Amino acid sequence: YDIAFENTKVKTIIPENNFSHAYHLYVIQVADRKGLYDYLRTKQIFAQVHYVPVHLMPYYKQFGWKKGDCPHAEAYYEHCLSIPMYPTLTEVEQDFVIQEILKFVE
Repeated sequence: YDIAFENTKVKTIIPENNFSHAYHLYVIQVADRKGLYDYLRTKQIFAQVHYVPVHLMPYYKQFGWKKGDCPHAEAYYEHCLSIPMYPTLTEVEQDFVIQEILKFVE
């Protein structure tokens, strides 16, 4: 995924020097997360949305938290999508995921 999304409209998380990635999820950022999510489902690619900003979870409303209180977290959430990544994902399946994402964003 790292190489496939270089120099595209898909933003990936590349660890800085002296850090590494656990790769338990592969999260990308795109301009139209909802559109890409819906498109991938039509192709039987099951992406997921993770990292809902804590201050927007229902429990925290009682403390007065609201949309707009943490704009950076909210902006990240609006654009991030976890794409398939698991031990049995084949290269053919991964290539299909890549092709469909690039077809949508380009």
